[in-house]
Amino acid sequence: MRLLRWVLLLPGAILLDMVGSFTGGIAAILFGQAAVDTGGAFVGSFAFVFAAGLIAPSHRQKVGLAAASLVTLLALGSFALSVFTTVEAFSQLSPRERILTPVAQFLGALYALFIFPPLVTPETTLERLWREIVTLGYLVATFGAALAAVGVVIGLFGRGWLGLRAGLGVMILGAITWLFPFVHVTLRVKKARAVMEEHIRELATRGKG
Repeated sequence: MRLLRWVLLLPGAILLDMVGSFTGGIAAILFGQAAVDTGGAFVGSFAFVFAAGLIAPSHRQKVGLAAASLVTLLALGSFALSVFTTVEAFSQLSPRERILTPVAQFLGALYALFIFPPLVTPETTLERLWREIVTLGYLVATFGAALAAVGVVIGLFGRGWLGLRAGLGVMILGAITWLFPFVHVTLRVKKARAVMEEHIRELATRGKG
């Protein structure tokens, strides 16, 4: 069984990558072609890394890291080919596709790399998952800041401000990711407080009766 899972690891990850890309594209189709491209790239990469870590019978974190590294190399290669070569399949890409698609691929792999280990680890806790997400949000925001800084330099040389806008968008995504656990905890506390207050009112009503 373990051998079969190793054999199916790469085909299964590729299959889920294709399914994820298709699903992400459909989910974003109402928001235009840019959303379709970035949504498909993000979900596809996320599914690839998550599936690789899930299917692997052992050493899941190392397999996930290898899968994320592969996605990152492919994203960097696609960007380099589209900017520095005349290969038709890449050189004809629009500036938006050259930047947003590799960024979305990298982010999808990064999110999967942080999220899947706690989910597949026995006896993991919600607190551990939240710690991973807080760290993830910090890294994404840092990556967005670096991307925005590069975008500013490119913009100052008259090459457009797409890089800056992409960096700011990534920073916002990182901030939302970082804040999510704190928002969830706040909502849980409010819910628990409401339940407790309701219980106290019921006890008070019974006491009066």
